[in-house]
Amino acid sequence: MRSVIAASLRKERIVIVGGGMAGSKLAYELCQQQNKSTQITLIGEEKQLGYNRIMLSSLLANDITQADMALVDTQKMILSGAEIVSGDPVQGISAEDKSLSLHSGRTLYYDKLILATGSRASILPIQGASAENVIGFRNWQDVQTMSAMAGSQPVSVIGGGLLGLEAAVGLAKRGHQVTVFHRSKYLLNRQLDRESARLLQNKLETMGITFLLGESPQALLHNDQGVVSHIERADGSIMATNLVVMAAGITPEVKVAKQAGLQINRAILVDAQMRTSCPDVFALGECCEFDGQTFGLVAPIWSQINVLLAVLAGKHADFSVAPVPTKLKVSGVNLFSVGRIQPTADDNCIVFQDEGSNHYRKLIVNDGYLVGAILYGNVADGSWYFQLIQNKTNVSDMLDLLVFGEAYCQSKVA
Repeated sequence: MRSVIAASLRKERIVIVGGGMAGSKLAYELCQQQNKSTQITLIGEEKQLGYNRIMLSSLLANDITQADMALVDTQKMILSGAEIVSGDPVQGISAEDKSLSLHSGRTLYYDKLILATGSRASILPIQGASAENVIGFRNWQDVQTMSAMAGSQPVSVIGGGLLGLEAAVGLAKRGHQVTVFHRSKYLLNRQLDRESARLLQNKLETMGITFLLGESPQALLHNDQGVVSHIERADGSIMATNLVVMAAGITPEVKVAKQAGLQINRAILVDAQMRTSCPDVFALGECCEFDGQTFGLVAPIWSQINVLLAVLAGKHADFSVAPVPTKLKVSGVNLFSVGRIQPTADDNCIVFQDEGSNHYRKLIVNDGYLVGAILYGNVADGSWYFQLIQNKTNVSDMLDLLVFGEAYCQSKVA
């Protein structure tokens, strides 16, 4: 009887594995609920937890200071009774006895476990890529490594997506000689078309960044100290480099989940309540997969957090995949992309371009409905275009003014 009473008085142990944006945001919101019947524990492998990963590029470029990096108030969480374990990654999970083993040898027990282990930079299978001066661009340590480089040094960035360009800009602002390799024929090929990518490339080239498009390194050549000193290009030529930044995609971190026997595809499989295949174990963020999709943008991950907060509180909520606009800012250049970026044969493509003001718009309309939009430079109407797509608004009567934005179209209606 005494043990039953003791169990009923014990706080429910909610353990969150992963101190990135998803895990720390969830932990903070749980602490904000001030539920005295729960004990919140946040575990992260990095020394710095609860920071805004989106701001890493600004930190690299010296546009902000370390004090500006906080996403949540970790001290406030500790004062509310939460336990934060940093620099001590989880080594294993036992679903049978609901326990975790940490690198330090410590064992923790849980009643509800949330995996928010995020993802890691994908290291391409290039000869020599295992050297210590080949890094990703995913965490604070990566920024510290890049920031520690003195003077003007040759640096190579592999990948012309958003992360690669942000790394290139930050390194260029620090005075380094930056070369970007990108397998596609144009930059940000998942978000932009060729013309908007050309405008962006022209802008970045004025910062001294060199681009090698349609090309990947053939090999990374080591010196006598075992670090990369040169890159062999596809044509056999050799170029010097003192650092290689891999920004060619991410891979969901599922190692401990897989060892625990959870169902894995590309990432940890979850249902609409963010439950995994194991009882009382949930997953969210970049490490989870729902309805065949993985998630790297903030908006759907924030939605997952809201769903999980409701589920953990005993309420019903469902996560669903919705179209999400991509808002980007590279070196002060605003970009917006949503929906279809390459028109099909049945689409009507509306383009506006003013190179003098560095302004470009491309709208894709199908059967009277807006299905895609790319904005470069002036993105003020991005949210309105997204609403038109999301609400499936027929735009047939405003096609002549649609590319000029909401104000022009509303004046016509008035």
